[in-house]
Amino acid sequence: MSSTTTIPRRPASLMRRVAATLLAAVTLSVAVACSSDDGEDAATATGDGDGNFPVTMEHVYGETVIPAKPEKIVTVGWMTHDIVAALGVAPVGVDRTWGGDDEGFSPWFRHQVEDVIGGDMPEITNKDDGTLDIEEIATLEPDLILAPHSGVTDDEYAKLSRIAPTVAYQKSPWMSGSWQDLTGVVAKALGEEGRVADLVSGTEDAMATEAAKYPNLKGASFLYGLTFEGNGPEVGLYVSDDPRVAFLREFGLVDSPNLAKELGLDKPDDFSGAVSLESIGKLDADLFVAWSSGPDYTENTLENPAMARWSPIRDGRYCILENEALAMATNAPSPLSIRWALDEGFLADLSEAVDGGAVVRANS
Repeated sequence: MSSTTTIPRRPASLMRRVAATLLAAVTLSVAVACSSDDGEDAATATGDGDGNFPVTMEHVYGETVIPAKPEKIVTVGWMTHDIVAALGVAPVGVDRTWGGDDEGFSPWFRHQVEDVIGGDMPEITNKDDGTLDIEEIATLEPDLILAPHSGVTDDEYAKLSRIAPTVAYQKSPWMSGSWQDLTGVVAKALGEEGRVADLVSGTEDAMATEAAKYPNLKGASFLYGLTFEGNGPEVGLYVSDDPRVAFLREFGLVDSPNLAKELGLDKPDDFSGAVSLESIGKLDADLFVAWSSGPDYTENTLENPAMARWSPIRDGRYCILENEALAMATNAPSPLSIRWALDEGFLADLSEAVDGGAVVRANS
């Protein structure tokens, strides 16, 4: 998988939606690598303690030593830039955000950098086709490049490492552990571990407070997928360990019981898979959540005969996110995007959908 910032579009055996910023059919963490519960796939870091350098961080391409507290940080991929900003540092370079504004920034990230930190917005460091602009990154003269939730290739990693110490993902592209795990990894790299507990607990408290308003979510089974173009022939669904799936479980939702069996993934570390339209009826769920590239995709999905017969669609128990910013916020959860999504009524949408409200959240 390349590091292009295009949202995973077509899954695994189908046409695996390859990565990046969730706007225009491009690519959203939470960051979930091996699992949101044990975080074994999160990029791991070792050091002497909060703010003590050098720090050694292990990842798929080896070890990276961060010799001193970084001041100029470039991030690659999803969520990491949000976490850097949440820790009080404005990155100097970031990927363009799918669902962002005309300059490529999400509303929660812009608010944090401009209004909270009082910093300058960073440079966009990927090209129009989503690929990394290595030359642009070099001109920024970063002292750290963070890509723990990304799809950087070994070739890209080699080029980035010649610019500055670079931290890649631990094991699998776009799989980095829970958003809590990723927050800890980023904080370690920045020497800000002492701020993790408050940042995480504050976010979790906000989530719990909001979830308490919607008791019908607790115990409801769900599937997270995507709308499709034309007539399929498959439905893309995300696996249990994928960030967006793990994120919804934090609100009391539970995985569809036969998801893993029906996906039949090609690789054990795939973050998505596909189920044929002929087999979609074998999947039971109280709720179907999906992000959509636009109204045409939504219409194709809802009006497809096989999908229309599937109980979550037939009974109106679906929540489809055409709103690009909200889709990005919940596909790549971070302490910043989670609070923004809660304020935007994301849980109210899910609750309404569980009760058969047939929710399609359009762009505002």
